[in-house]
Amino acid sequence: MNKKLILKNILSGTILLFLFAPMLILAQTPPQTPTGTPPQQPPTAKPIEFKITIDPPFKGDKTIQGFIEMIINDLVIPIGGVIAVLMIMYAGFLFVTAGGDPGKITKAKDALLYAAIGAAILLGAWTISKAIGGTIDQLKK
Repeated sequence: MNKKLILKNILSGTILLFLFAPMLILAQTPPQTPTGTPPQQPPTAKPIEFKITIDPPFKGDKTIQGFIEMIINDLVIPIGGVIAVLMIMYAGFLFVTAGGDPGKITKAKDALLYAAIGAAILLGAWTISKAIGGTIDQLKK
């Protein structure tokens, strides 16, 4: 029952990430003239100017690749690493409190297995993102 709930939460979070990511990626830019300069405003009597700037969340050359690297390196790896360590500690706690009960020991082994699988997926996501980033860098040259 808990496995289904955890899977639903992970799936919901992933769907929400993909729903809101385009809003961050497709931020509106000011209109440009054919020469590439912003259009000139006609002079008015002391206009009130509000300067609100939002820096894009990209790193490096401000591309989608930089955005994906930022998500993986600054969010997924640190948060996932902490969760993996906590799950391994929880599995150890289950082993200690099992008291020789085969059912509890099986539950502890399953918890340790799932924590190891999660850590492997985390490492795999990081490795794949680095490999794709390297491939894209080579294709740019």
